[in-house]
Amino acid sequence: MIRATFPLSALVLALGLATTSPGMAQDGGLYADVPDPNASFVRVVAADLTTAMVASTSFDAPPSGVTGYVMVPQPGEVNIMAGAAEATVTIEAGKYYSYVVGADGTGTLVAEDVNSSPAQAGVTFFNLSDLAKVDLYVPAAKAVAVAAVAANSSGSVALKAPLSLEFEVRDGDKILATLPAIDLKRRAGLAIVFKGAAGSYAVSKVDSTLAN
Repeated sequence: MIRATFPLSALVLALGLATTSPGMAQDGGLYADVPDPNASFVRVVAADLTTAMVASTSFDAPPSGVTGYVMVPQPGEVNIMAGAAEATVTIEAGKYYSYVVGADGTGTLVAEDVNSSPAQAGVTFFNLSDLAKVDLYVPAAKAVAVAAVAANSSGSVALKAPLSLEFEVRDGDKILATLPAIDLKRRAGLAIVFKGAAGSYAVSKVDSTLAN
């Protein structure tokens, strides 16, 4: 897991933005709605996800390839299914996890470094492609938000919110895929998923949510 945090002053200078007044604040619901701060939360993120199950909660082909987080009240072993693949993983209390299945079918449990600051939005970037590493880049800031995310892994960044930002996925200076402007909300989570192989790549985004 790779983690970076942009301070408000750096974003204001780099993006030419003004700070937002309280009346303009936009809040998301992921971290504000957590019912038990001592519980753990587990989701599945896969390049080609048909069905999934975390503990006893099942999901049917989420279009984004990202399930909602399932709340697990007790630490210990959790059974996970992602399509035909099955795994038993061990989790700790009070943490967020993604079970990541890459383009090669390899499954990896990734502990996410979640920031629940009321003034920030958390962006998690997943590399599910055949590339050894890629960067998540913010054109407006002319800066890498999350650097060198390895295949079948993720990295995260905490950004001051609300903000509207475009993102690019890059391999060095080469632009592989782009995302149009995304509205980031306070106390919200966003997953950006990069996938593909053999020169054909795509990137998508989905709000990080709790499973019903």
